[in-house]
Formats: sequence, structure tokens, C-alpha cells
Amino acid sequence: MTMNGAYFNNLDQKGLKTALAQIPGSKTTDYILFSLNVASGTSADINFGLTGPVLASDSAATQATTDLLVKVVAEGVSSGACKRVWLSLGGWGSDAFSNIEAILTADGSQNGDLATVLMANFSAIFNQITAIDGVESVGFDLDYEQQSGNLTALVTMTAVTLYTQFQCPLTFCPYQADGPWIAALQAVYAALGVQPVAGINLQTYAGGRYNDPSAWTTDLTNAADTGVADPASFIWPIVSCDTTALPDSTPSQTATALQGWKSAGGSLWATANLPYHGHTLTDYGKAIAGAVA
Repeated sequence: MTMNGAYFNNLDQKGLKTALAQIPGSKTTDYILFSLNVASGTSADINFGLTGPVLASDSAATQATTDLLVKVVAEGVSSGACKRVWLSLGGWGSDAFSNIEAILTADGSQNGDLATVLMANFSAIFNQITAIDGVESVGFDLDYEQQSGNLTALVTMTAVTLYTQFQCPLTFCPYQADGPWIAALQAVYAALGVQPVAGINLQTYAGGRYNDPSAWTTDLTNAADTGVADPASFIWPIVSCDTTALPDSTPSQTATALQGWKSAGGSLWATANLPYHGHTLTDYGKAIAGAVA
């Protein structure tokens, strides 16, 4: 697949109005909804972001899922070019992966009531998005940014659990060194016998500003047993239009960067900041499409 993505953020604030205004006529095909959070190891509730609102509780989606996520995706398929949706899990300040592990392994078992409710909550959100006419696939984007914990182990557990439940595509969203992430690819492939991770959304701003997508491609090419058939088309840089997440990029700078990295896909962080110096989601979507064609 070719990634032409955008991270839709702050939907519980001004970001929803901005997103709905930016979508019509845009060419972005992949809507990455930022972000889902499991805020506690003793509660199966799934929040939007760090503080809520709650998107799913007691095995059912809440009105917030309809008002925020469904509304954006429905607009995307009706007046934009949305065909794939990625539910972003984690993000800076979130301990979602450790909390998921705590729930899945409570009392030494992955079959406890809390684990069952957690997966039912994920299913409730997943099913609402899947039911939108025009959506071709729904997957998860794993954005591990915890300051403690074993990245490889926690990402692997989460990836295997989600794929086993949903048989859906996944993406990784790193901002740090590639070794633990490549190890996670290897571990997921070894556990499942297939590689459900479709690509890596690589942050090239803020904490990931020193990432070199070409170097990630080389390291992935040199790694064995990853289940990745074509490393050259697997690394998809994310560029920023946020002055708090530098370096920031205009659409033309985005195209130049993606062409220089010989990227087969790319995404924009983050739609809540649009229009950016007059540039719209349409402008960024066209720039990415032209650069990765």
C-alpha cells in the first residue's frame, strides 16, 4: 500500500471543527485518529487522549465515538478521499501499553473479565468505524512513547493481541532508535507466522527530528526474519506543520523531503494546526501523493 496520511488530533477541542472544514476536496487517503488511550491498568475504559472523553466503556462505544471519530471519518469518505482508518494508540504521556499488559496479565491470566471487557471496548470502536460506508479497512497505529517499560515486549504483546482479535493491519509509529522496533517486528512475525504490520510511520520532528528514514530502511533491509518483503517501501516519514514540533514543513518542503528519502508514503502531523501559513490539507495531500507516486 501507499500511505498518504494525516494525524487528526485534538478532536475533542478545536480540532474537530478544523478537520471538518479541511476535509472537503482533500486527497488524504489514510485518516490516523489521534489518539486512543487506556489510562489505567485496573479499568478497561478507552479514553480519547490523556484525559478523555471516554470512547468506550462496559463493552460499548460512547457518544463521543460517534461525535468525534465517526463524524470525521464519515466526512472523509463522503467529501474527501478517505479509504483507510488507523486508530492511533498511545502517544506522549500515555502509559497505554503498560496498562494493557497489566489488564491482559491480571491474576496471571489473559482470560479474565477485565481483559474481556477491554477487547470488547476496542471492538465497539473498531466496529463503528468499520460500518461506515466507504471505509475499506480499519487498523491500529502503535505509538509507543513511554518513558519506562520494555518497548519491544510491550509493542509485541499489543500488536499480537490486536491482530489476533481483529485480523487487521497495524502500523508502528516510532520516534526513537530503530533497534527495539525492528526487534518488535521480528517478535510479532515469529509469534504469528505472518506480518500484520503494513509499515512504519516514522516521526521526523520533535523527539524524532534526527531520524533518517533512509537509515531506517537500510537497517531494516539488513535485519533477518522480519516478515517485511520490501523494506524500501515500508518506512513512511511523518512531517510536521506544528511549530511546537519542529522542524515544520510546507507542502513543497514535504515533497522535497519525501523525494530525497525515496519514500513510498508519508503523513502529516497534525491537522489541528491547519491551515498552516495558508496551506490546507488538500495542499499537503497533493504534495505527498506527488512525491510518492
